[in-house]
Amino acid sequence: MKRIEIEALLRWAYRDELPKAAAAGGDRLAVGFRSGWGGVSRYGELHALIQEPDIRNRFGVLPDYLATTEPHPDAVRVHEAVERLRLCGFDAPAGWNPIADLLDAAGDLGAHGAAAVARGLAALTLVDVTGRTVLRRSVARLVMRQAILGGCPAWEGDVPELRQETAHGKVRWFRRVVLEVEGAFGPAQEEIELDGYDQKRQRPFPGAYTKSFLDPDPAPVVEARAEYELWRAALDLLAEDLAHGLEAHAVLPSTRSPRPWEAPDPERRILPSLLVPPVAAPDSRAARRKKNSTGS
Repeated sequence: MKRIEIEALLRWAYRDELPKAAAAGGDRLAVGFRSGWGGVSRYGELHALIQEPDIRNRFGVLPDYLATTEPHPDAVRVHEAVERLRLCGFDAPAGWNPIADLLDAAGDLGAHGAAAVARGLAALTLVDVTGRTVLRRSVARLVMRQAILGGCPAWEGDVPELRQETAHGKVRWFRRVVLEVEGAFGPAQEEIELDGYDQKRQRPFPGAYTKSFLDPDPAPVVEARAEYELWRAALDLLAEDLAHGLEAHAVLPSTRSPRPWEAPDPERRILPSLLVPPVAAPDSRAARRKKNSTGS
């Protein structure tokens, strides 16, 4: 058996083998296949967006129309393992902060750092109809994307600076006032924000305040590093899942750091993962009776 690292196995499956499967229609010939400019030309002719058929195959990749063989069975098993990642949950441990290195280098930023982490998580997740926090993009799609593109999710970021909002080179001031407006059921009070600088006296109004922000905004770095952690944790789950059952490959675990932005720890401490493996479904009543009857 060929010993192969999990990333190389994924690249082999999604780049070389799985494209050998025919498109959804079953045809291997590229009937009606057009260039990337074809959609623009078609819109220019018809002045309308036309719903084109999905030319991806059953594995979600573009088919290789010159292929003459079917995908290797190991590649199919790899795809099945990747699809099982959709059963995994998401959970951010208490105090999770992937940009601590940037915040430490920036100095005291007050509550701006925690707010950036919250914004980054909000961009990564959503709350479904059951009230659970789930990922906007599944880990399975993330693994497929990196297998096709190669490399790992980008995680680098610049150290942010705390800046104040300005206009024409001067610090902006704001104030809040309460106005009485006509409501649906009579007069109502509404709080609005106004310019807080008194132009006549050339000084801020009493109670006026300024606004500050981080430049650059580290929230996108939070989202990117969270995706890296999820992707890296998924590699471990896949290596474990595919350790047995492949015909021609022996899977090796990834050698990448779980969090490359952190200083290496000589004790190799175990860090909590954002990716929660699926809980095994309990045995049915019939299965439990069968186990008891066999004495297993």
